[in-house]
Amino acid sequence: MKTALVAFVAIGTVFLILDTGIAIKCFVCNSFHQADCADWFDNVTQHLVNCFDWQTKCRKVVQEVWLDDHWDVRYIRQCAGDGEIGAYEGRICQERYGSYNVRMRYCHCDNQDGCNSAPSIVTRGSGHFWSWIVTLAAALIPFVFVRRR
Repeated sequence: MKTALVAFVAIGTVFLILDTGIAIKCFVCNSFHQADCADWFDNVTQHLVNCFDWQTKCRKVVQEVWLDDHWDVRYIRQCAGDGEIGAYEGRICQERYGSYNVRMRYCHCDNQDGCNSAPSIVTRGSGHFWSWIVTLAAALIPFVFVRRR
């Protein structure tokens, strides 16, 4: 009986270590609600968040919208389940232009915890607008259909 209990605890411990060891930690914030989320980013005022196991990357999104004769800029940092990692470990961002004076830059990284804190070099990336939409939708689906434990 004691051997079975010890084996059960050992196996549970191994799964717990693997479970927490695989997940990446990212900064999760939005400059609309948190001014200290914008660039230049101060990682002292924000805390790393444990991402879900299926989220193996961090994402930084910069949204710009032309409103009232100026660019309104928002910074969003989050965990990501998918996305293309740019050159130089994600420091090169993809850039997209939309209609009605909207532009967006997004970067993905997976080289270390909190990799979505650093400012990024902006370049025009390759890829398609619809692949980005599908990636974003795929990242949001688990939040809609999966309840937190």
